[in-house]
Amino acid sequence: MVSSRLQDRLLVLLVSGALVILAILALVYPFAPTVRAQNIREFFLAAQPATIDVSPGVTWNAWTYNGTVPGPTLRVRVGDLVRIHFTNNLDLQHSIHVHGLRYTIENDGSQAYPASMPGPGESYTYTYEATRPGLFYYHCHSSDGNRTISYHIQQGLYGAIIVYPADEWPPTTTYEFVQFFGEAPGVGYHINGKQASEHDLQDLVETQGYDGAFQTLKAAGVPTVPVGTDLTFYLVGIGDQYHSWHMHGGSPVFVGGEPVEGDVVPLGPGTAAIARVRVTNPGIWLIHCHVVIHADLGMVTLILAE
Repeated sequence: MVSSRLQDRLLVLLVSGALVILAILALVYPFAPTVRAQNIREFFLAAQPATIDVSPGVTWNAWTYNGTVPGPTLRVRVGDLVRIHFTNNLDLQHSIHVHGLRYTIENDGSQAYPASMPGPGESYTYTYEATRPGLFYYHCHSSDGNRTISYHIQQGLYGAIIVYPADEWPPTTTYEFVQFFGEAPGVGYHINGKQASEHDLQDLVETQGYDGAFQTLKAAGVPTVPVGTDLTFYLVGIGDQYHSWHMHGGSPVFVGGEPVEGDVVPLGPGTAAIARVRVTNPGIWLIHCHVVIHADLGMVTLILAE
């Protein structure tokens, strides 16, 4: 019989031999590094002029991405590689500068890397990584034409970026609402390039009756949701002034999972918030800036619940 000591020595020799063989194989056939696959999500944006109907009888000659204010909402998920193909169809230098996505200096879209701000008729492709979930946005960062960066933004060059957790894709967006609070040159306070008047709403209800007014607003395209629905509002203060978001109805408002005292979400310049509300009662519900003079001057919108 083989002694215990001899068995131990044989085992050591076998293990040592195996390690030597593995080391030789590693030199001859290097192990390939582990690569995490990234989904590439591409968007095409163009800076272009557009005439925006702000309110009855009021138009705005805006600078836009793809003809709307705000520009298209870019929805991606954590882990995506994001590419934006940008074409400048306006007569000044413009760009895309993003918040919330990770990128190299070549993709900054600012004065720090002028080549990333294409001139009239030029194009540029930006590449970013979506590394964290949340609400972010993009905007022009040019100051061409002896205009301020603020002017370029307030002329309408901005849009939302929503990054969803990887396990929440694809998202259900039916009851998601993106709302930008801004100040347009020559137009004033607005939400998403639109203005409304609470006095006009009162006139409508008094003229048509409450039920008639509800149906008129619904037929006009005012967003309508079922009672008991969970709503998500993606809010951005894109202007240079302080604004806030308030929805009538008394339904609890949550931001970051915490209830909002006073049902008013503050929106300082450049800030963003995700507000969640479950509508508990039917109605014509006002949404407006609670810097009340801003609402008096048009920073008002509506949502219908039935």
